[in-house]
Amino acid sequence: MNESVIHSREISFLEKVEIAIVDGLKAGVDGSVKVDAFPADPDDYDFAGLKAAVLVHYSGSQYTPPNGPADTSQMRRMTYSIALLARELRGQGGAYTNLEDVRKTIQGQVFNGAGPAQIIRDQLVSEVKGKWRWDISIALGAPAVARERLRPTGLIGEPNNYQIANNGV
Repeated sequence: MNESVIHSREISFLEKVEIAIVDGLKAGVDGSVKVDAFPADPDDYDFAGLKAAVLVHYSGSQYTPPNGPADTSQMRRMTYSIALLARELRGQGGAYTNLEDVRKTIQGQVFNGAGPAQIIRDQLVSEVKGKWRWDISIALGAPAVARERLRPTGLIGEPNNYQIANNGV
């Protein structure tokens, strides 16, 4: 009988950072704004009954080269996108106020060991029938360490050809 072994893993570092960003935003923006991770199908996301919503997702990373051939660690600059959906531009609950709240909440903060956060840009992405969508891109630095593996090494302590020819001397 063939039995599969299931190894459960803890959630990824990327998800932990995303959760920390979402939690920070929930505490830092107006309580009338819904804050969450991006849904699986963002095109179907409906923020009916809300003035605004903030959605977070990981966008990608850039990596520095390792410091040498034996160094398996690198630094990574992770990018997260924060989408702000709003029905108004101005006033309480408007896009401008929420953009500033997001920036002030995120800028310079550390999230699950990644950071401090830098704002890369914010920009209007679209306006469709009074629904405004803005994108705020942030970057966070963190070490990227390779998974531990056994690495083959040279034969340490084995005699070389010279030692063999001279009876180990």
